Amino acid sequence: MEPTESHELTDFATWRTLIQLVNTWEPRLSEWKASVGRGVIGGFVMTPDDGYLDLMRACEPVKHALRKADRDSVDFAVRIADDGRVSITLAAESTTHQIVRVPGINSAGTLLLVPDRDPAPARQKPAFFSDVRTAPSADPELLEDVLRERMPGAVGASADELADLEERIGRPLPDELRAVLRVTKADYGTDWNLENKETEALGGICLFGLHGIESASNADVRKGLPFDVLVGVAAVTNLDSAVQGLVDPPDWVVIGDLGGGSGDWVALDLAPGPAGHIGQLVVISHEAEIGAELLAESFTDLVVHGNAKEATEDACTSPPAVVRLVAGSNMTIEAAATTALEVLTIGRSDAPTDLTPLVGLPRLRTLRAAPGTIAAPHVIGELDQLEYLEIGLAEWKTLLEADAVPSSLLAASVYGYGLPRADVDHVFDELIRHCGGAPLTTQMIVGKLTA
Repeated sequence: MEPTESHELTDFATWRTLIQLVNTWEPRLSEWKASVGRGVIGGFVMTPDDGYLDLMRACEPVKHALRKADRDSVDFAVRIADDGRVSITLAAESTTHQIVRVPGINSAGTLLLVPDRDPAPARQKPAFFSDVRTAPSADPELLEDVLRERMPGAVGASADELADLEERIGRPLPDELRAVLRVTKADYGTDWNLENKETEALGGICLFGLHGIESASNADVRKGLPFDVLVGVAAVTNLDSAVQGLVDPPDWVVIGDLGGGSGDWVALDLAPGPAGHIGQLVVISHEAEIGAELLAESFTDLVVHGNAKEATEDACTSPPAVVRLVAGSNMTIEAAATTALEVLTIGRSDAPTDLTPLVGLPRLRTLRAAPGTIAAPHVIGELDQLEYLEIGLAEWKTLLEADAVPSSLLAASVYGYGLPRADVDHVFDELIRHCGGAPLTTQMIVGKLTA
């Protein structure tokens, strides 16, 4: 996606309220840096304890300009002269390549080398196993009878409402969900006691109601996860997995919140793993970037029999697919270098790591390595399946000078926090030019604090 520039974003009037607010807090502060995103801000270390709401209001014109420019965020540096003149330097941009800078995630940002291409975990489609069936415990009639006893007077959905819901989500409703919705459509209004009673009756699930039921691919489950976050997990489904290792498949039908307000969403799984059941209940954790935990093999088993499953180890963030090498760990590069390896992070180590054992691995697509941890950076050029690379400034310099940047890369970043912006931009500019793109350019906005 080519970044588009908004006139409002380069208009000093858009920034005036924000600059004046910070200047009021710290009148002697002549230079500072920060970031503003559509949903998050960062770098405002001078914010007083009671000033957060004022800061959010002052950032609103910038957020509005970002939305009009179809941009997620903007990094900027401010300099205020003695005479009150202000210069705002926006972070460098290219007309052909996007740099995603999300405050609080990665200080360097992520350079997207291939537009509109998702990380591998987000591209993974559900598999369907022919021998997987509905759980023996699933009993829609019993489920409906029990819920009517527990929730006398509850108002359920009509046949027309259920038909409208099916049309909206683009698939027939599972029988157990249909049974639940015939009893209650979660129309609580402001009656929190009713909501609590129904949550208890539904085995801890706070039903969203008809308007909130949606497939995970269309719901706001994991939308907007940064590229550099998703590349750190693997879409793993083992033979003994009840739930597939996926990000937000259309076959997870989100129906409610676990416990009410937890942020962990409950879904009916219509594409279970080899060891699962069609229509099982899963929990999509707000703290996990991929996968879901099995809650119950069926709605009936949870609500009628009270059988909830215990959490299991997440194969999507664990060896052999995802490995972290750090000083003092028992794992070696030789042990990590299996055909199952997808994501490798090399943290601070006692000695530089030889990457030669990684050459030829069929699934290795993400490599993160702290500065000084790689013995011979040019070996990276032989990792022909690599999609994401995050290494130190010196390692990038070596790789670029050796013309050894893997042609398979979709995105890149610079490892570390608090890095000099000019040095990071130099690496990004070299990578963009390497791809035949337009060089980075910066924009300066000038104005005065006083009208």
